[in-house]
Amino acid sequence: MAFATTPKVLFFDVNETLLDMQELKSAIAEVLNGDESMVPVWFSKLLHHSLVDTVTNQYHDFAEIGAAALVMVAHSKDITLSMDEAKQAITEPMTQLPAHDDVKDALTRLKQHGFTLVAFSNSAEAGLNRQLLNADIRQYFDAVLSVSSIKRFKPHGEAYQWAVKTMQTDTHESLMVAAHGWDVSGAKAAGMQTAFIERPGKMMYPLGLSPDVSVATLTELADELGA
Repeated sequence: MAFATTPKVLFFDVNETLLDMQELKSAIAEVLNGDESMVPVWFSKLLHHSLVDTVTNQYHDFAEIGAAALVMVAHSKDITLSMDEAKQAITEPMTQLPAHDDVKDALTRLKQHGFTLVAFSNSAEAGLNRQLLNADIRQYFDAVLSVSSIKRFKPHGEAYQWAVKTMQTDTHESLMVAAHGWDVSGAKAAGMQTAFIERPGKMMYPLGLSPDVSVATLTELADELGA
């Protein structure tokens, strides 16, 4: 695996790629009577229904869809949860997530090496900026892009094309960095180069488009890019 050409602009997914979501997962499990096995079900429903919004030409922000997904998962466990209660359970933990241990050093190296760094997320813009500020990593990014500006969730191709156009670059000079196989496949289909970050428990979708590089940490990605 190798990059066809060295990319100039690096687009980073945020949740799980940069930020450790364990605190959010614990908060969600708490409202589900401590059942941590339902947390991946919740996240899958969140992603599923974000795509339902996209293909039906609707748009609700990621936090609102997350709350709706939590209400649905709670219902499947015979737990009654209102939308307001679900939002309350998610919002505060979501904005307080810490960065993974490898993030600051890798971003520092990449920044110093001259790469343009972009945070690119399905999260709404206001919440996304709070996340990055609270994790003390906002300063590394030249731009913060949210799909709320285009109202098309990743992995829809229009989202990636919009992000690349916004940064006034080309897809072949752009690298999407993500710990989600669906994000990597979406970016690859849109013409971007891709790097999969093998966070614990994460793997590429076996039927998806292969990443250009698959590494265990952002430190290894910085090594691959010569930073």
